[in-house]
Amino acid sequence: LRSMAKPIQAVIFDCFGVLVGRGFHETYSVAGGDPVKDRAFITDILEQANRGNISQKQFHDEITNKLHISLAQYDEAVNQAEQPNEELLHYIEALHGAYKTAILSNANIGVVEHKIGVNWIDNVFDTVIVSAELGMIKPEVRIYEIAAEKLDVKPEACVFIDDHESYCAGARQAGMQAIRYRDF
Repeated sequence: LRSMAKPIQAVIFDCFGVLVGRGFHETYSVAGGDPVKDRAFITDILEQANRGNISQKQFHDEITNKLHISLAQYDEAVNQAEQPNEELLHYIEALHGAYKTAILSNANIGVVEHKIGVNWIDNVFDTVIVSAELGMIKPEVRIYEIAAEKLDVKPEACVFIDDHESYCAGARQAGMQAIRYRDF
């Protein structure tokens, strides 16, 4: 991180696909869905949830109805597919102190804390930015600017890490450096 062009003061991590699981498409597959066939449905339902237009309960109801499964079956799939990346969390714990750290996630209210755990959130991250709380989503430039503001650093002093290239592109557009996450 120190070898990049400008001095980095903060590292911002995506949640799903980086800190937790491999992303919603995998969760949807584990639950019995076809993320390719249901792409339009997934895109629509995720955007509604991530913008805070529907509750987490409504999101779950939509998914279970679409897949014709019970909430218990869906919960089992989520638990199987969405495990915290403990190796990465321990690495971030080591980074914290030398760098400010944050989570910037397209997610519904309360989901990030539930998935990662309050202990990690309170002890390893300086701030958590959740799209549904702001009514905007990645890759909208303003959400990255808000993340930098909450960390009290300029976007140019941030590295953003996400598993989606389009979200990395949004961070670059905001002035951040970005790394597409593939694995630890």
